[in-house]
Amino acid sequence: MAKRKTPNVVVYTTRHCTHCKQAIRQLKSWKVGFREMDIETNHRAYAEFRRLRARGVPVIAVGERHLFGFDPKRLRQLLKNAGISVSG
Repeated sequence: MAKRKTPNVVVYTTRHCTHCKQAIRQLKSWKVGFREMDIETNHRAYAEFRRLRARGVPVIAVGERHLFGFDPKRLRQLLKNAGISVSG
């Protein structure tokens, strides 16, 4: 039986976004691995952000699912639904 692959977690951010910093702190406190992509300095990140038709940051991608904005309860549920354990 093949082991289910854990979805990638990506956080699209900008340098001065307070909610982005909160989302990153929350993921770190839950010990969830993620990749941060700054849409102001990374052209690839900006292109992906535009493709999602997002209007603001943070955008948190968990596999193929996305959370627009930061809401700890919704983020926890999104991670749980993706099979990612959240500690704390």
